[in-house]
Amino acid sequence: MPQAFSALRHWLTPVLIFLLILLVSACAFMRKYLGPVTLDQVVFHLQYGGLDYADPRMISRALRYLFGSVLLAALATWALRRISLRLQRGLWLLLLGGAAFSVSATVDDACDDAQADAMAQRYVDPSAQQFEQAGPAPDVLIVFIESLDERYAEPRLAHGPALTELADWRARGQRFGAMRTLGGSSWTVGGLFSALCGVPLQPVGLMSRHALEYSTRFFDGGACLTDVLARQGWELSFYGGASLKFAGKGLFMSKHQVARRFGREQWHGQGVEVPGEGWGLLDAELAEEAWADMQRPRDGDRPRASLLLTVNTHGPSGTADPGCGQSEDGELSADEQMARALACTDHVVARLAKRFASQADGRRKLVWIMGDHVGPTPLLFDGTDEQWRNRSLFHSLARFDGQGRAESLPAAGQRTFSHLDVLPTLAEALGLRWQPQAHRLGLGVSLLAQEQPPTLLEQQGFERSNAQLACPSPLFHRLWVDRPQAEGERSRSTGTGA
Repeated sequence: MPQAFSALRHWLTPVLIFLLILLVSACAFMRKYLGPVTLDQVVFHLQYGGLDYADPRMISRALRYLFGSVLLAALATWALRRISLRLQRGLWLLLLGGAAFSVSATVDDACDDAQADAMAQRYVDPSAQQFEQAGPAPDVLIVFIESLDERYAEPRLAHGPALTELADWRARGQRFGAMRTLGGSSWTVGGLFSALCGVPLQPVGLMSRHALEYSTRFFDGGACLTDVLARQGWELSFYGGASLKFAGKGLFMSKHQVARRFGREQWHGQGVEVPGEGWGLLDAELAEEAWADMQRPRDGDRPRASLLLTVNTHGPSGTADPGCGQSEDGELSADEQMARALACTDHVVARLAKRFASQADGRRKLVWIMGDHVGPTPLLFDGTDEQWRNRSLFHSLARFDGQGRAESLPAAGQRTFSHLDVLPTLAEALGLRWQPQAHRLGLGVSLLAQEQPPTLLEQQGFERSNAQLACPSPLFHRLWVDRPQAEGERSRSTGTGA
């Protein structure tokens, strides 16, 4: 028996050492290439796919970290068997402490009360509202720009303003104040989902016996802006440069009535040359292909909603875009690379927005441009740590009369809001009116409402809101799996919106 235990320990020791070093290495990898992450983000990507459909360079980087972990584990195992018992204990403490510190420094779980369902207390179900269109339905262009921080439009950056054309575009439209990124919205798919559906994205069912079934669903029982628009007659299209299979993005769009969806594989299938390295079709070509598709013959008199997601400014330092006359240059610093990537995206998105808005076809237009989430690493940043923690997102709303002339929008003042407020704000900007809970959808309020009802962040601040919404929500779980609700239960879950 002692011999069997000794043999087991002989084999378990290197395995445990490897797992601890791998954990430290994985955390270091995430901090370098993704920045600090939330627990929801990690769990969601484990369930809906990550590196296999990401930038191929991420695979090679991950393999380098894995190879390094193997070498370090072999070295630690060799050392452990040749040092004194006292030093062995010290090495184990070092490994355990390093793993614990790495996880705490990398993965944040802000939940403060897992027993309360903060979402159920406030949620206004879009499918329970009666919508009417006030005036002709406009065409709409919604652009999500990867990691587009508000400060990139500031003229006092150390390298000068990273955004010139979009800053000018925004000056002619409307900005609502400080748009903060809550947990559940702090990565690309989370940002898209939260803006379109009005709730933070939470993982569901990874560790349950229904995990496989849950992974085929994506908020099936909930309604998003795209569902509302489709029911009101809009034709919806999504244009992205990366794979639709990454993190369930294509599944989300298909479940929520975006009938026309384009990603890496679809562009390749149409004969578009997609770079083998990187996230997929880069922004210059993506904008051109999207614009060409937007010129297709119209389906009767149906209005159109076009959603576009950029890729050039994805971390760790952006991508050179040949469509903007750029090529890879290993001599550039990370700041310089990102500044160049931002300059390209700035130009091509502003050009697309201007082309869309200037169409004198008699149909009104609406353009909403926003960052999908704040960037994870402090590139181009020259402020204090406090300013870095309190960053906000670039955003702009503009409306046009169908002859290329800008229309005025109601004054909104300087608000503090989040992704959650985008859904009702865009619905109202499009001319939609609804009852019984006017100006409120999901967990958000319309920033265009004359009464200016307070947003969640204005009511209780960022930290408190983040801590509440980070907790698992039974209501979110029910909406994810499309479980039918009794009328009384549905009435309670829609809340008062207060």
